[in-house]
Order: sequence, then structure tokens, then C-alpha cells
Amino acid sequence: MRLILSILIMLGFFEGIQAQEKHSLSQIDAETYSLFLNKDWDGLIRVGTEALDQGIDFYYLRVRLGIAFFERENYQEAASHFEKAREVSQEAFVEEYLYYSYLWSGRKSQARLLAKGFSTELKKRTITEKVSALQGLDLAYNYTGFLDQRVLDDFTGPADQQASGYQIIPQFHHYGFLGLDFQLSPRMTLYQGVSYLQATQFFYSQAEGLSIQTSTNKSTSFQYLASVGYYLGKGVHLTFGGHALFISYDSLRVQSIGNSPQTQIQTERMQEFDWLVFGGISKNLRFLDLGATIYTGQINGGQQFQSDLQLTFFPMGNLNFYTYSVLSFQNQKLGEAPSTSRLIFNQEIGVKLTNFLWIEGYGTFGELENYIIKQGVVVFNRLDQIDQRWGGRLIFLPQTNWKLTVDFTHFSNSSRFQSDPLSADQNLKSYQHQSLTAILSWKF
Repeated sequence: MRLILSILIMLGFFEGIQAQEKHSLSQIDAETYSLFLNKDWDGLIRVGTEALDQGIDFYYLRVRLGIAFFERENYQEAASHFEKAREVSQEAFVEEYLYYSYLWSGRKSQARLLAKGFSTELKKRTITEKVSALQGLDLAYNYTGFLDQRVLDDFTGPADQQASGYQIIPQFHHYGFLGLDFQLSPRMTLYQGVSYLQATQFFYSQAEGLSIQTSTNKSTSFQYLASVGYYLGKGVHLTFGGHALFISYDSLRVQSIGNSPQTQIQTERMQEFDWLVFGGISKNLRFLDLGATIYTGQINGGQQFQSDLQLTFFPMGNLNFYTYSVLSFQNQKLGEAPSTSRLIFNQEIGVKLTNFLWIEGYGTFGELENYIIKQGVVVFNRLDQIDQRWGGRLIFLPQTNWKLTVDFTHFSNSSRFQSDPLSADQNLKSYQHQSLTAILSWKF
């Protein structure tokens, strides 16, 4: 009898707990609905988050939390709640919210894949019913100029006049770029770019006791880039591609004329083909994007290997404030010289100032020689070494489908006498460069 009584008491106890839980769920439902109607987004986020922590979870709670975070422009957090809601019911308004949460947090691949399954009406509303193969176009121009003319005016060669070799100090260059962004499928994109660079550099050469120098040495470079992106799903992206560089430059050398003390300069136009290939993987997490990229190739006559670890942080869940960090390991083998290994760190910070203006600042720390950034788009294949790089950019978005980026960069550089065999006298010269870039981008 006592055993039966104990069982009845226990059953009554558990029924009381269940009734209390049901009451709590209905209470949360009523309270969050009231907060939703009053557009008290902060209160809704507080109450809804506490409910989830207590194990209370239901469809409309996720929908309301998603809308609250969306209204607070925390699109990363909004997307996570709309994803949960969509697992229960694929209502059109939830899919629309999720689409814009992806789009406005920079997750275009997820947005495209989601839009593929939209109804005809929803495709019209989100303007995704007709998808153009050509998604975007970029036009860029860069000018980089030399600041320390005195370094050239006072230039002297190495103390060892019998050493054979050369030294190059880049002065200025003009660079133009055209990029086209194609959507091959909801999961696959292709970005292609062509560029042309025309550079003028100071050139010094000596051999067998004879030397020559000129401040008008010319070189040109035509480059082609192809990069394929593929979205695997669940926030995982693959990237692979290549960059080809067709380089032409003047090679100067001085020769004696017979046995006389007179000399003559010989100029020969040289051709060089450089290349690199790369592959990468990235993962979208809440507030974070993690990635890794590997590059290998031949640049400036040397074998190059570079591996990057990338981290993008969105502390507010949107593009109002973000940081982008890259840690690079680079190994370079030039001719018979020992290989060199470097660690390089690049940090960028971006802030939204107004609805149409962003500002970004960046700095790169470490010796940059044939350094690669932006997944192969930019190759610092200069003929000197960059010791420090810092700058900033303004990004204007006057319309949703086009933007203008203005970028200023300051470089601290150094040049050394290159001899074979390597001479102890490197004739180090240090100087500054400044660079200005304008990029106009259209989205179709």
C-alpha cells in the first residue's frame, strides 16, 4: 500500500513539473508575442535567449528571435534562428528573411542556393527569378610613385668594384585591371581578371670592373587570373585557381670595344613567364569565417611556396564592424642561394560610417618579397623588398549595385646588390613609396 502511494505521489510530482513546463512555454509564447507586437527587439532578444537557455524552444520563438536580430542588423545571429525555424516549416516569409540575412552578412553562396528553391512569387519579390551569368565587373587603376629622389641622385655602387651583379630600385608604375565575376551555377562561381603593368626603375649593373646605370629602365607585365569557387554546403567553401604573368623587360650590360678604353651599352629585350596555382577552403561560423589557402609557383626566377591562415571576425553579426587577419608562412628558393622562410602577418579593420560609406585600415608586418594576397589576385613581384606596408581605404556605395573604392598605401622598401656568387657587400638602400588605387565595381 505504501509502495502504491509513493508511486502515485511521484506521478503527481512529474505531472506537476510537466504542467509547469507547459505553463512556462505558453508564458514565453505570450510574452515574446507581446514584445514582438510592440517591436521591443531588445526585450524580445533577452526573454527569448533566456528561454532557449532553459530548454524552451518552438517555431515561433525562433521566428521572433530571427526578426528581432534582423531588425537590430545582427544578420549572422538572425540567420541562425531562421535556419532553425526553416527546419520546422518553410514558410515564404521565413525564407525571405533568411535570404537577406545571408546576403547582408556577406554569405552570397548560401543566399544563391536558397533562392534556387524559392516559389515564383518569392523569386519576383527578391529579384532572383532571372539570374545573369555575368554577376559583376571590376575596373581598377593604380599608380605607385617613388618618394626619395635623393637615394637615386646620390647612388653609389658596391665598394667591391670587381663583384659582378646588378641592383634595381623601382621608381613608379601604372597598373590597370579588369575583372569579371560569373555565376556558373548556384554553387559555383568563376572570377577572371586581366591586368597590365608598366614600370620604370633605376637599374645599376657592373661586371669585370665596368658599370652602367640608368633611371629609365622599362618593364611591362600582362597578367591573367582565374579563380573558381564552389560551395559544398553547411558553410564550407572551396577555392582553386591560377595566375599567369607574362613579363617583358630591358636587360642592359656594358662591354669594352676591343682593347680600347671605350665601352658600349647593349640592350636586350627579355621575356619571362611566371605562374602560380592555389587552393583554399573556408568555413562560415557564427560571427567568424575561418580559412586556409596554399600557393605554389615560380615568380622572379624562384620557387615559391606560401600558406595562409585567415580569420574574419564579425563581432556585431554584420558588416558594420569587422576584422580580417592573415598569418602567412612563405618559403622562397632563388637560384643556388639557400631558401628563405618568413612569417608575415596582415591585419585589416573595417567600420561602417554611414549607410553608403565604409572605412578600412590595414598593416602588413614582415618582409614582403613575391608575397601573394587576396587568393592570388595581387602578387607583390617587385624587384626589391617591402619592409613595411600600411594604408587605408574608403568604400562608397551610392547605389546597391555599384561601389567605388579609393585605397592609399605607404611602403617602406629596401634594395640590395644582387651578385653571383653572393657578395657580402649588399649595398643596402632604403626608401619610401606611396600608392593610390581606385576600383569601380558593378553588380548585375
